[in-house]
Amino acid sequence: MQGILLLAILTVKGSYADNIELPLESPTDVPDTVQWWIAAMGTWRIRTFAVDHDIHTYRVGYADDMLVVAEATNQRNYGDITKVECTLRFADCRDQLDVQARFSEVGLTPRLEIAGEDFTKTDPRVE
Repeated sequence: MQGILLLAILTVKGSYADNIELPLESPTDVPDTVQWWIAAMGTWRIRTFAVDHDIHTYRVGYADDMLVVAEATNQRNYGDITKVECTLRFADCRDQLDVQARFSEVGLTPRLEIAGEDFTKTDPRVE
């Protein structure tokens, strides 16, 4: 499955249920993330909340410039709390060599989860 994963790793750990965002306190804290999976079959926006271990997925429309739209949305809504934003382009996200290569390019451990035929996300744990 070909697609682009836009991954924003945030500087906070949050709880959706309690409506809070807390600063990361140690290097082992798991951060919240905002992820966009952009593929021919559609686009998904994924928001993870570290405190709750909660994942919210939203299917959004598709546009030819969806990556630009996603980057602008991240900047507007999370720019002040984004630690790093990575763009991973997969020829086939089911191919472990492709997955390992893309994550290696940005210095992350490959933890890609494929959920169905049109949706994938990464596990937000960091080293």
